[in-house]
Amino acid sequence: MAAAVCLCLAIGCAGPRYGSNPPAPPPDSAAESAPIPYQFDFVDIFENVRSAPYFPIEGIGGVAFGDDGTLYFCDAKGGRVFGQDPVSLDWFQFDAPGRRFYQPVDVRVDGFNVLVLDLDAQPLLRYDLGGVFLDRLLNFIHLDPGYNRYPSAFDIDLDGRMVFTDGAEDQAFMLDSFLQPQEAIGEPGSHQEQFNQPSGVAYLPGGGFVVADRGNRRLQYFSRLGYFDGMVGGEFDVENPLLTPQGIDIDDWGNVFVADPAGGAIHVFTATRELSFSLRGELGLVASPEAPIDVALGPDDLIAVSDRGRQAILIYRIFYR
Repeated sequence: MAAAVCLCLAIGCAGPRYGSNPPAPPPDSAAESAPIPYQFDFVDIFENVRSAPYFPIEGIGGVAFGDDGTLYFCDAKGGRVFGQDPVSLDWFQFDAPGRRFYQPVDVRVDGFNVLVLDLDAQPLLRYDLGGVFLDRLLNFIHLDPGYNRYPSAFDIDLDGRMVFTDGAEDQAFMLDSFLQPQEAIGEPGSHQEQFNQPSGVAYLPGGGFVVADRGNRRLQYFSRLGYFDGMVGGEFDVENPLLTPQGIDIDDWGNVFVADPAGGAIHVFTATRELSFSLRGELGLVASPEAPIDVALGPDDLIAVSDRGRQAILIYRIFYR
């Protein structure tokens, strides 16, 4: 593992605070009483500058927070993964997995491990929290013989179950806690339970999950068992703010945060599946997203945004009411 390099970045000055599909099922009382995000406050930015220890970022990808506030991000084109210690602010680089080509596109923290999706050979790689390579946890190529699985994003829940989006088959694929195939959901198309370029997925607090159906401009909700549970957005929704929904994350109350690169926006949907607000260019050139592709929620109501247009990570604080 590369030696840690200290980068003491000051916290940025806080900017101003901003913030015909089948209907979703009626919300329960817990969802109705959940706190609602209503604005972001700009905190910091990690830009692609020569003085940064991670320079150059060639193709920023997935981003994640550890429980302790450690920030992780993928450089897909550069074939590197970085982490930042939340106390010392030192950046460190993950070990290479021992192959010449390496394309890390998504990252998640699972207990004491960091899981990285490598799009080149399509394994799921396991590291410790400090970036030391442990093993290849899963190989998506051999997961389901007879199918050309091409994972684009994944998430793992507290029970160890996993769900990933499959860009080749236009499906969502569920694995049990032993990482054995459980169910393939969907097929190519635009109807419910069909997908067009599914590009993001995240678990809900109750065990269900949400898929960012990029080509159909919508989010599709599924139950813990994989049954269709409603959607927001879509081509025929005249008020749909989604253009290319991609990376998503969900807070403890079920509010959904969506990166939309074509829209240059972060959209926030409440636990009752209503749009709360969208962040676009309201914060000015320094603090506004340009082409965000992933989001990650962290401690202290922080949200990290990986921005492909700026090759940077933007940090905001979420305000609830």
